[in-house]
Amino acid sequence: MPESGSAATSNRITVSGKLDSASVPDRLRRSGDWFASAGETVIDLAGVERADSAGVALLLDWVRDARAAGTTLAFANAPPQMRAIIDFCALNDVIPLRGNSA
Repeated sequence: MPESGSAATSNRITVSGKLDSASVPDRLRRSGDWFASAGETVIDLAGVERADSAGVALLLDWVRDARAAGTTLAFANAPPQMRAIIDFCALNDVIPLRGNSA
């Protein structure tokens, strides 16, 4: 079940609030069952207000968890701050980003 500040509809999960070093450990614990169903999961990041490198590391954890579960994963509406970190770290081929309306 999605955490507070998140909601799931089918295989679409909406994340809001902060994705930083203070919030990431709890968010990772609460996302354990997000990839239980086969098919595609889209995590919508439009509601993320602040993200740092710990938030990007969380996306990498979710990619790993989805692959282990056999689920296809994509991220939609990543905020510019998060996209900049992903670009700087050359993670574009690892973290599947979609445009603003996916």
